[in-house]
Amino acid sequence: MIPMALIPAVALAAACGDDNDATFITGTSSPTTSIPTIPSTTSSTAADETMTVLDVGNGSATEGMAEGGCNGDDITPPNAMLQGTVYAPNLEIPISGALVYVADQAADPVPDEVYCAECVELTCDANYTLTEADGSFQLPAVAGVGKHLVVQKGQFLRDVVIDVQEGSNVVPPDQSNLPGEWNPAAGMWIPRIAVYETDPDQVFNVLAKFGLGEVSASGTLIPGTERFDLVPDTDQGAFMDDLVAMSQYHIIFVPCAATKFWIGAPGVPAQRAQNIRDYVEAGGKWYATDHSNEYIEAPFPQYQEFYNPAMPDIQPAYDVSGTIADPELLAWLEALPPALKDIGGGNPNLYSLPSVELRLNYTGIETVHDVIVQDDEGNDVNVGHHTWVTGPCTSCTTDPATFRAMAVSGGWGCGRMMYSTFENSSMAHQGLNPQELVLLYMILEIGVCHDKPPPPVPPVG
Repeated sequence: MIPMALIPAVALAAACGDDNDATFITGTSSPTTSIPTIPSTTSSTAADETMTVLDVGNGSATEGMAEGGCNGDDITPPNAMLQGTVYAPNLEIPISGALVYVADQAADPVPDEVYCAECVELTCDANYTLTEADGSFQLPAVAGVGKHLVVQKGQFLRDVVIDVQEGSNVVPPDQSNLPGEWNPAAGMWIPRIAVYETDPDQVFNVLAKFGLGEVSASGTLIPGTERFDLVPDTDQGAFMDDLVAMSQYHIIFVPCAATKFWIGAPGVPAQRAQNIRDYVEAGGKWYATDHSNEYIEAPFPQYQEFYNPAMPDIQPAYDVSGTIADPELLAWLEALPPALKDIGGGNPNLYSLPSVELRLNYTGIETVHDVIVQDDEGNDVNVGHHTWVTGPCTSCTTDPATFRAMAVSGGWGCGRMMYSTFENSSMAHQGLNPQELVLLYMILEIGVCHDKPPPPVPPVG
């Protein structure tokens, strides 16, 4: 039997579970979680030997010992090289940190509901890599017919059967891009997404531009083409009062203004807050923006303090120059092609990184907190917010020049929650502006897998 290696799916879904037969070395990433490192299959020739491992958390190569490596007889040396780029479903946006591998068997399908995903398991002689900041990859492989080329980022999963020739193989973009539809028969899976149909902050337009729908000449979703479900913002929150309905989705968006006409807003009923916690604990991804901050504060109160909590919304909105605080996000933004860095039309651009203009902030975060729990070995784990973007709250009356967290994500059981003080898509336009790109990066990145059962949920504060 060939030993198995646990490979992070680098996913939207947080993964849980463990495998006593698996080989992995634990590294660290953002303050929200730990990520297993990836043993290199090309340098392993004998059991228990030193392997090159790639620390997914910081992208640095290190040397370490991994038990259970392949014996020399188990490994066929690579005689081919696959080269290509992983793009979003729209075939325009490069995807960093996507898992790319070649196998003799099909990938496991993505469950059709919220779940606590396990890390991808590959045999120790498998050929795999992670894409660079610009989405490119070079993958050593063994030539052969009928190979499965698998590309995965969370619940975005493509499995294409290809023939690998000896020597150089250029993979066409339409064989390595993230899929834009749920079509298991064709080897394609995407996240099940529900998004409130709000105005402004039309997040559904961002998803369409990513490739999950068709886009009009003005840059808006063409109704009926969306490959996600729209929830009417007139439902008074009834969708969130039904945990069974929520559990049909991997990601749920509650954008700014979803609640502006709801009776009782900004209050959140206790059972609704509990449903949100239960959904996220099961592996769901929960996203809210500025005006809807009560849908972060009520279910997860110990993670952050909002400015003026009695009336958290700021009027009028403020625009500021913020800073990209996460190094991997910064590297990805810097690596984007010029056409994506500046879409024109009076929109902000990405030519002053790490500074970035952030428009239409309707709230402020006073502070974010460490949230410490113990894992199954009794070690302290901080599941509190990781900060992606910072900036001043110029409309706050206290310390308006002080830089604060403006886009954050935290862990709760097997899932994650996200929040930004700024809207993401309030005015129709072609292309994706900087804060829309930040949104897309966050929803693709927050679901790093667990190399063992996820930390328990903290007590509700």
